[in-house]
Amino acid sequence: MNAFKTGFYSVVLLLFVCSISSTSHGQMPLQRAETLQRYGIDPTSSLESRIGPPSPRFIKMFTDEGAPRPTAHDLTPEERRQVLAAFSALTPLHRRVLSTRLRSISFADGMPNTALTVTVNPGEPYEVFDIIFRAGILQENISEILTQKERTCFDAAGSAMNVYIDGGKLDAIIYALLHEATHVVDGSLGMIKDSNSIPAGSNGGPFTSGVWSDRTTPVPQYRTALLEDIHYRGGKIRNMNEAQNIYDALRKTPFVSLYGSSNWYDDLAELVTWYHLTQKMKQPYHLEIRRGAEVLYSYSPMDSTLVQSRFEQITQFYAE
Repeated sequence: MNAFKTGFYSVVLLLFVCSISSTSHGQMPLQRAETLQRYGIDPTSSLESRIGPPSPRFIKMFTDEGAPRPTAHDLTPEERRQVLAAFSALTPLHRRVLSTRLRSISFADGMPNTALTVTVNPGEPYEVFDIIFRAGILQENISEILTQKERTCFDAAGSAMNVYIDGGKLDAIIYALLHEATHVVDGSLGMIKDSNSIPAGSNGGPFTSGVWSDRTTPVPQYRTALLEDIHYRGGKIRNMNEAQNIYDALRKTPFVSLYGSSNWYDDLAELVTWYHLTQKMKQPYHLEIRRGAEVLYSYSPMDSTLVQSRFEQITQFYAE
């Protein structure tokens, strides 16, 4: 991962955190109606109708960073079919929130990351969102995209071993949309604590209580040097020989993935996404270390009692 990618992720996370922190709940109907009218959002319209080109604001983010600009990607008929299938895989809560909060969904070539959720009107009483995806994910399945991402954490040069995420063969857009849609739900409903840190003496919100001390710091029980220094947190790329120790450290936490252990927003998005993929869509999920085709190590996070203890926190995603 180059310096631009690391810096860009930091900017995106800060933007998302500030957005959630400024969101107020229980908005008056007039505020909601005025915002929807101003941004052209019809809650009765289909999600498909909101597919369009990336906003100029999104393109400007890259211009400001001095990186090559992404370009709009027009979906082929087959790619559109994939996206529609991903829409149909969303939970009831995802669909309800996106109907009133999602302004647009777009695809771009040349993005350095998989996807980005952007607040259209940060700081306003009723916030709405755009979601932009790297178009290349439409050529990948879930296992492929997540294996590639996980390998950015490890240096396998000169090693016969490598990490592999077995997440099934479904289209990668299904995973990516579930993850980003959960960020929209969180930003709209404040499922995570509405501040960047939990005040001393506070138990925090239901999802973070007993798990996180602040946005990026787990409670001492789940805090380990190995996890705090992973590449997803801006730490160093670890030698492949350390992979098993890192996954063993993850086993002792309630986090469903290394990426989910990096901050409480992605903790929620990862848990909801993997719960839906494994429990509702019956997909596999295993973190593996392989030598060629031989599996040397395997951990299935959804079998962890610590991870399972949090399932009750996401049942609201399935209320009709």
